[in-house]
Order: sequence, then C-alpha cells, then structure tokens
Amino acid sequence: MNKKILVKTDDPGNKQFYLTITGKVNAIVEIKPSVVSLSGVPGESLESMVTIIPAKNYPLNITEMVQKFNTNIKAELLAPEQGKREWRIRIKSFSNKADDFYDIITLKTDNPLKPRLKVRVYAIYFDKKANDS
Repeated sequence: MNKKILVKTDDPGNKQFYLTITGKVNAIVEIKPSVVSLSGVPGESLESMVTIIPAKNYPLNITEMVQKFNTNIKAELLAPEQGKREWRIRIKSFSNKADDFYDIITLKTDNPLKPRLKVRVYAIYFDKKANDS
C-alpha cells in the first residue's frame, strides 16, 4: 500500500507538504463477490452464491446475519463444511412484476479486527415487453 496525504500547517514557511505512508496490508477476509447483481424477467427465480474466505492467520466465525431492508431478496447463511474455512451466502430473489430491489447484508463476526462484513445485493426484473423490442 502506498498513500499520499496533503498536510496543511499554520507555519508561514511551510504551509503544506505531502506525507507518504507505505506499508504491507494483510487481508483478513476475502468476499467473492462483494456486490451481487441479479437480473431477469418477472416470474423468473434469480440466485447467486457469495463466498467468504477468512485468511489463514485471521480465523473468524460468522455469528449473525442481518438484512437491512425487507425486500424480495432472501439470504441464507451456510456454515463451512467439515474441515473447511469458507462460509457461503445463498441469495435468491423472485418477483412477478418488473421491479428492482436492493439490500445490504451485514455479517457479524467474532474477529475483533473485522467485526462486520457487508455484501450489497441488487435484483432487477426487466419488463418482458421491453426485452422483446
């Protein structure tokens, strides 16, 4: 990682200067994908899977899953299989009409370095007539 920060001072001889910070960043968890985009036509069931992979040096358990909005997006948390570290979220959506839905899934963990994880989900149902033209 390499970040440059502009520092402003009240020193008349040195009103501003850049401070560069360089360092290695260790990933605590990988979320694939971190944003889910579903699309289809009314009457079609849409589904996707999100995988949460904790880094070997930073184990974590997901203790709770909360959806922010009450929409046509439903999420199911799947615990790791025996001997594996990967958590999964099965995401499903259904609508009988052209519409779009949005939700934020928040996962609470037992790891103090990453107590919350977020996954954004979009589901868009296009009007069949608009797709035919």
